[in-house]
Amino acid sequence: MTAAAEFAPARPAPAVARRLRLLVVSHSLPFPPRWGYATRVYQLLRQLSIRHDVTLLTYAAPGAEAVCATIPGVRVEIVRRGQTPRIAKRVAQAVSIVTRRPFAVAAGHSTEMQRAIDRLFSHERFDLVQVEGAVLTTLRFPDPSRVVLDEHNIDYEVFERMHAGERSRLRRFFYRSEMGLFRDFEHRIWSRVGGCVVTSEREAAIVRAHAPNTAVEVVPNGVDLEYFAPGAEGVASAHTIVFNGALDYRPNVDAAIHLVQDVLPLLRARYRDVQVTIVGRSPSAEIQRLAAPDVSVVGEVADVRPSMRQAGVVAVPIRMGGGTRFKVIEALALARPVVSTTIGCEGISVVDGEHLLIGDTATTFAQQIARIFDDRDLAARIAAAGRDLIEREYSWDLGGRRLEGLYREVACPSPRRVA
Repeated sequence: MTAAAEFAPARPAPAVARRLRLLVVSHSLPFPPRWGYATRVYQLLRQLSIRHDVTLLTYAAPGAEAVCATIPGVRVEIVRRGQTPRIAKRVAQAVSIVTRRPFAVAAGHSTEMQRAIDRLFSHERFDLVQVEGAVLTTLRFPDPSRVVLDEHNIDYEVFERMHAGERSRLRRFFYRSEMGLFRDFEHRIWSRVGGCVVTSEREAAIVRAHAPNTAVEVVPNGVDLEYFAPGAEGVASAHTIVFNGALDYRPNVDAAIHLVQDVLPLLRARYRDVQVTIVGRSPSAEIQRLAAPDVSVVGEVADVRPSMRQAGVVAVPIRMGGGTRFKVIEALALARPVVSTTIGCEGISVVDGEHLLIGDTATTFAQQIARIFDDRDLAARIAAAGRDLIEREYSWDLGGRRLEGLYREVACPSPRRVA
């Protein structure tokens, strides 16, 4: 028996009508789903488990087994991995530059994870494997043509933008190195997998240009429409600005600093009661130093909705990063007025002035916030239009159906693709 035969044989079908056996490999346990990566993995797992048999193989910290039962319908297999010591991380970053292998890719590979994969395939068969991120693609599977890569971001774009916006010379050097290494790495792996999932049409065009024989599908980041429904809570202050995001992720750190240091001073003179609230997990030391009488650093909360619902404006001053931002989709779902940069709402089918307002400099960003502060009719109009857009285009059910369409193409490739 060949290695490829460990997969269940593909059988023609007009749709993914039969239950597939799916193996999903993740670099972190996607629960609780309080940050972008975890939210996407968790919500798509929920959709897939309705119609298929799903096994999640994931890195997780010791003791994580206690929360596994909260992912309904999904069998969870854990490869234990603790926090990497800071000095070990710095050494690994230096080694990555010498070995010409992206640091994050080296960090995603481990002997323990490979053994877990080999053990599963030694006594089970899977129709398809989905890996959650390019950093996991150096792991070996019996048949690469049955592997689907979910590109949460195009990673080299993230590093390119972080390099462009960074002031630290050391960070700029590291980001430039990772940018080049990831560009070469991602261009290669897109051609080696059977299918690739991206979050926007713009990213799909990039992947198709470099891997024309790989099946590509756009599965936008979505939202739980019932959970993120507009609430009855009134706005605590018309002049409250809320920023939400993982506060140990460099694009979010940069955005929060930009909001407080560059945008807020332009608003203080005009709105003496203006307040900025920064919400998110693991606030870095840089973020904690932003705290002031008119700046609250809340940190992680169990439920972000109350903070978002009480915002006069949800600010998304993102200047680097990739993919599509959950913070935008969730704020629109909650019918909150949003001011974003162009990069912040990239890949989302919003129209400036209709669903949100866009400002790409500190001055224009502050001006757009002022427009919402001063014109409550405008604020209500774009908030309602934003919610309507999300209801039409960004449900997780639609995302799950699109993903199943890609599975159908990968499991039953057309002669054109095989050629």
